[in-house]
Amino acid sequence: MAKDGTNRGGSRPGSGRKKKTPEGTYEHALFTAEQLKELTDSPHVAYVSSKTVSYTKAFKTAAWQRYCDGIDPVQIFSDAGLNVDTLGKTRILGFFKLLREAKAKGVPFTEGNDPYPSDAEQTYSFPTPPRRANRGRPPVMSDSEINKLATKVAYMSQELEFLKKIILAEKKEK
Repeated sequence: MAKDGTNRGGSRPGSGRKKKTPEGTYEHALFTAEQLKELTDSPHVAYVSSKTVSYTKAFKTAAWQRYCDGIDPVQIFSDAGLNVDTLGKTRILGFFKLLREAKAKGVPFTEGNDPYPSDAEQTYSFPTPPRRANRGRPPVMSDSEINKLATKVAYMSQELEFLKKIILAEKKEK
């Protein structure tokens, strides 16, 4: 709040800041030791850190199938025996966003947070954007490259003159 008591912004939709939960903490807070133990014991979890959770390939496949059947993401996690309150809705929805992106790219699900197979990356890689020209600086070329270009320009100039003569000759005949 400002000195005059008015609210001058803060955590509001679209501000780019994380929202606060009713307890006053930010979303994606660190897991407690009890929550880490609970997540580690789950057969659906491949890896857990203080901030992130990675799931098994089997769980990803089953969750995707149920999601495609129209079941709510939170319900899928709840039915799998995972504590929805521990994970939070943001993490659950983010998990399904990653699954949608993987399916859109046509890559298979992986175990935990393993990277996608390298052949899939090559198949679905985006083209690299063209490099911007060096502004104000001439391109660096060797003497032999400059000589080759000069020879090419001279040859093309001769070709152009020859074509002009042919065109003029055809016009005179008509």
